[in-house]
Amino acid sequence: MSLDDLGGSKVASEPKKQYIKLLTFNTWGLKFISKHRKERLRAIADALANPKSPDEDYDIVALQEIWCEEDWQYLDLVCRPRYPYRRVFKAGIVSGPGLAVLSKISIAETFLYRFPINGRPSAFFRGDFYVGKSIAVTMFQPHHPDILPIALLNSHMHAPYGSGDASYSTHRACQAWDFAKLVRMLKKAGYAVIQVGDLNSKPDSLPYKLFTVEGGLTDSWNVLNKDNVVPNDQIATLSLEDQISLAGVTCNSRLNTWRESRPLWEACRLDYALIDASNITPVSAQVRFVDKLPPPLSCSYSDHFAYSVDLVIRPKEERVGLADEMSNNEEKVSVYRELLAEISQYRRLTIPFQILWRKLHFIISLVIVVGMHIAVVFVANVAAWVSVIFLFLTTLVVVTGGINGLIWYMGVRAELRALQEVQMEVEDAYTYIRKKEV
Repeated sequence: MSLDDLGGSKVASEPKKQYIKLLTFNTWGLKFISKHRKERLRAIADALANPKSPDEDYDIVALQEIWCEEDWQYLDLVCRPRYPYRRVFKAGIVSGPGLAVLSKISIAETFLYRFPINGRPSAFFRGDFYVGKSIAVTMFQPHHPDILPIALLNSHMHAPYGSGDASYSTHRACQAWDFAKLVRMLKKAGYAVIQVGDLNSKPDSLPYKLFTVEGGLTDSWNVLNKDNVVPNDQIATLSLEDQISLAGVTCNSRLNTWRESRPLWEACRLDYALIDASNITPVSAQVRFVDKLPPPLSCSYSDHFAYSVDLVIRPKEERVGLADEMSNNEEKVSVYRELLAEISQYRRLTIPFQILWRKLHFIISLVIVVGMHIAVVFVANVAAWVSVIFLFLTTLVVVTGGINGLIWYMGVRAELRALQEVQMEVEDAYTYIRKKEV
């Protein structure tokens, strides 16, 4: 048995007109940083363009971390015969959000929603802010006249880089709130909604609760494994193979050559296909691209594994609308309170700290620059070369102080206002539910 056979059940026999096969894959396409990037991305493109079996032949492919133009050009070229409808999304300062879609189903409309809360410009070494993390929305033509049209929301949310402030948990929670709003609007518009991607959120996290409770989506993996869902804290107790087949692990598995030294407890599921379960039924799911590339590379295709799910779309005449869905108001209230507490804590602790030290740095830099301009007059009489050093140091202080001044006045203040906007939106939703209960 191949490792790619791990996970999932056999596909149920369904009418072809209702059935689609979907793949989501974080390809790890960072320029200069991702090892063997070009070779790996080409291998992924070749595998998608020339599937070895019908089980590896997808109708829709959602990709993340396609950050190099040459990688997309190769994907676009080799996948064109099998996937006539293709789209890569553009945004950000340094590069695009890295999101792309390949499809056998006609694309009717696309748009890109850029997260207003997405890291800080000062974290240039992380890059989330500069690539313009977004939600790539693709609306498809109905692949059969009787079937609901599909809206696919593909994203790669802000990554966690540590604990505390470096975890960016508030940023991801706010991004999840935006996700839920888009999902609800598309469901109201009559689409069968599928949310995919590397969402950088574990199943018990606040963003996940927002996807499922506020957005009303269902985890396709959990639907198919409802009697055997493995809690996050038990994944480390499983064998490496069972982590994939039973827990659906896509990230930090030791079977991945790029993560083989990771602690067992870090293995987790971050890549999802969340579905509008009222109008979409999953029939099979698998963790894909688990096998290694052949020698001389002998490495995994990416630092993530892919996730594939087979779905049956409900006919138009049987559509379940948003008003017909059952909602648990108490569960929503609990999630709203958790999100408000998350935002309040960030505004109370992190924002004031960021404002204070950046503002102080800017003011102190101004004082130092004035002092050095005065001092250079005296040191020039002692030794001319010393004035050159003073001028160099003055320039350095001006640049660093000026940048921090701009981040304080524009970056942190803009982040604060964006957080206030999300907080007021959640408060409005919270008040509305409470009034309905009276």
